[in-house]
Amino acid sequence: MSGGNEESTARLRRAGLEIIEGRGDTGELPSPGAAWHPLRAYGSEPAAVVYDHRPDATAKLDAEWHRLAVEHRVVDGEGRFLLAVDGRWLPVRLTEGWHLSGASSDADGPAEFLTLSLDGERVLG
Repeated sequence: MSGGNEESTARLRRAGLEIIEGRGDTGELPSPGAAWHPLRAYGSEPAAVVYDHRPDATAKLDAEWHRLAVEHRVVDGEGRFLLAVDGRWLPVRLTEGWHLSGASSDADGPAEFLTLSLDGERVLG
């Protein structure tokens, strides 16, 4: 996700994400660019596939992301995680009625976003 700071903040709010203070850990985090590398590596297989021609594609994408994020502890018990925004990690929390795929700035293409657990150990894109 990219875009100007005010634009990004507005997009996050529309997507049902609350920006939170701190991430609860002071360790080093990989840059969002570095975190994408293993996800896009040659031969890597997606954990889930959502076809964008489906009428329910964004809802399905959100559901699959949430399933994997909970299963692999990318999202903590309070709905908190890190989201790549403007080339940096931003701590956010899911609010009622969240729609993470709506946080993507790529309105003409498939939603694309990168998330990281608060401890920096697990990544999901």
